[in-house]
Amino acid sequence: MWGRWRRGRRDGGLAGIGVHAEGLSFVRVVREAQVPPRISVAEFRPYDGAAPDRVLARLVSDYDLKHQPCTTLLGEGEYRLLQTEAPDVKSEELRAALRWRIKDLIDFHVNDATLDVFDVPVQMPGRAALVYVVVGRNEAIRARADLMQNAGAALDIIDIPELAQRNLAQLLPEDREGVALLTLTEDGAFITITRDGALYLSRAITDASSALTDSRGFERLLLELQRSLDYFESSLRQSPITHVVVAPASARTEPLVAFLQGNLTQRVAPWEAGHYGDIETDGPVPDACLLTLGAALRQDKVAL
Repeated sequence: MWGRWRRGRRDGGLAGIGVHAEGLSFVRVVREAQVPPRISVAEFRPYDGAAPDRVLARLVSDYDLKHQPCTTLLGEGEYRLLQTEAPDVKSEELRAALRWRIKDLIDFHVNDATLDVFDVPVQMPGRAALVYVVVGRNEAIRARADLMQNAGAALDIIDIPELAQRNLAQLLPEDREGVALLTLTEDGAFITITRDGALYLSRAITDASSALTDSRGFERLLLELQRSLDYFESSLRQSPITHVVVAPASARTEPLVAFLQGNLTQRVAPWEAGHYGDIETDGPVPDACLLTLGAALRQDKVAL
């Protein structure tokens, strides 16, 4: 996504910093030649009454993040992710054409937004190619950049949760055939459908914390999953998804997993904590750090 703060190469890995209502999540992924990537640190650091900027400054000092490229994720209300048809224009005119197209689909002025775009990997005869447009509020981007830089962190890129979740899905063996990953966070929930590392569909569900408290919440998540799976198969004309994974695996999500197993034809399983594909880890990854881990796993280059 937005990588205008780049300070140099990040071949040695990336550190993810998540900013939450109750504290900071931090994950460092180390990459070295000839050996698998490794999660060297994963921790959640509560504010405990301190200001977030002071807690962040201490985190930067503790892990020498002035010299480690860092990434962070925008939160709910700070961006929009929209799927639309790609305009038939030259590549250098794409963002300007998309800015005009999406101006009535967002609840803030398009002149106050920064855009990025990535392809939806489907080709349908007779139809224009599909793209995802990430629309970030300039004010939110500036505020997050200031928070990171004032704390001394070597900010490399500002990302979004959906792409972090795409990186998590790549760790699952089911991703090779295609998988729907449902991740519940303190801010809401995210559904992504990926296949072989490519993001086909993403859906954000706001106010999902209450979804784990009663049957109506379970029904809501079931409906969102069914809509996503149906859209993937019918509108994107893809072969059916047979695997659904729910993260994190915890006592809170166990009843939801059981409910979905009884109401979906797909195989439904909880996220296997501690199993990260080819990624090695020096210790457990707290549930609150899962999306931050996904952010720290980012490898693709940024055009902006």
